[in-house]
Amino acid sequence: MLRLKGKTALITGATSGMGEAAAKLFASEGARVAVIGRNEAEGERVVKEIGKESLFIKCDVSNEAQVKSMFDLVVKKWGKLDILYNNAGILVQNPVTETSEDDFNKVINIDLKGVFFCCKHGIPVMSKGGSIINTASIAGLKGLPNLAAYTASKGGVIALTRQLAIEYSKSIRVNCICPGTIYTPMVAKYLKFAPAKLIAEARIKKMVPIGRFGQAEEVAQLALFLASDESSYITGSIITIDGGLTA
Repeated sequence: MLRLKGKTALITGATSGMGEAAAKLFASEGARVAVIGRNEAEGERVVKEIGKESLFIKCDVSNEAQVKSMFDLVVKKWGKLDILYNNAGILVQNPVTETSEDDFNKVINIDLKGVFFCCKHGIPVMSKGGSIINTASIAGLKGLPNLAAYTASKGGVIALTRQLAIEYSKSIRVNCICPGTIYTPMVAKYLKFAPAKLIAEARIKKMVPIGRFGQAEEVAQLALFLASDESSYITGSIITIDGGLTA
């Protein structure tokens, strides 16, 4: 049985990494999928690879007018929205004393304000019994060096998730995924050179009980569970997927 048959899903940050993996998995489980991102070429590639009922919408989630228009397009095409997966995010790596106001605002605007805008305009059009999944990070649960803006934004996403879960408990479930060391294009960008990658892999094996990077497809499986009716009694939960790192 297809676990998302007849459901409509909107996934932000779906042109690469965890969002792309989720878009493809959700589609394979019967969902109509709106692939959201800023890179038009990559978005069209993902939609083409899905090869099923899907739609790419170019949107900057930090722009409220674009976010509202995005939901209008989805409802106009498919008539409803059942799953909202707020996955878009960026990372700036600097000590707090070297983090510019522009960089701090850029991260907060996409990683936190983007979730707020999507929930603000997505909730009114969501079907009763719908599911919102927010991507935070273990960085929202523990301090990590050189990630002041990122940790602040992800801590905010966790708090917002709990607030929304309480406020809309009778109609929509809201949960939060906190990935750990997941190997995505964003991580690969910081491990561009072989020596850096080898050092990082050695550290991961030492720090993470499971002893490896997680994969985007593994996060997508957790998102699928939260999107499906199998998680019908789960809301307000903050779920780590980190190979045991926070343990």
